[in-house]
Amino acid sequence: MRNLQVYFEHTAVKLTTDISDTEQWQGGDIVVFHNHIGIVSDRRNENGVPYVIHHNSPWQKRYEEDILEKRKDIEGHYRVT
Repeated sequence: MRNLQVYFEHTAVKLTTDISDTEQWQGGDIVVFHNHIGIVSDRRNENGVPYVIHHNSPWQKRYEEDILEKRKDIEGHYRVT
């Protein structure tokens, strides 16, 4: 996972990690958490914050989840162009 973050730092556009700036978060963006990586969905919650597609746990029931407002460990947000 750390290798991917190094790759994104060098090849992708680095974006805000502020989830209140909802216009900066687009479907297909990459979000890096402390222990894993997810893909930003085009689906949004009632506050306009996008869902994330990720695999965080073997007991996870859904892979597209409304988690950005709950996570405090967002370390990076990137867009590959």
